[in-house]
Amino acid sequence: MAKRRFTFSALLPPYQAPRNEWRRRIHAAVLESQAGRGVGYSERDRLEVRLELFLGARPLAMADIEERVNDVLDALGGHIAGPRSRRRIAPIVPEADQIRRIVLEKSTRNLRGRPFGQLTLARYRRRRRGG
Repeated sequence: MAKRRFTFSALLPPYQAPRNEWRRRIHAAVLESQAGRGVGYSERDRLEVRLELFLGARPLAMADIEERVNDVLDALGGHIAGPRSRRRIAPIVPEADQIRRIVLEKSTRNLRGRPFGQLTLARYRRRRRGG
């Protein structure tokens, strides 16, 4: 039996208001990358989300970064109109508590097309505490 694939990456589209539409574009970009790699998750899988935000020299307040991270997580869960909304689309990550770790990195890279960042979803592996 072949090993299941867990890891894939997707470029996040540039941020544009309104937030709900941006979440929809994130969902589409991630779904396309996921399908291209043949990755799927069940409700038992534990995951790690790595976000690299391509901010260049732009300053962003911590509150702004937190809002963008929440937008990405809502898009992964299919919550396009926010976490409390009943309007949903098919989730990429079926349950919110599956995400065990979020790694956030601000990058000064500037890529063509000015993407907002890169998202990588991978299997969560508990880290050993060194001593």
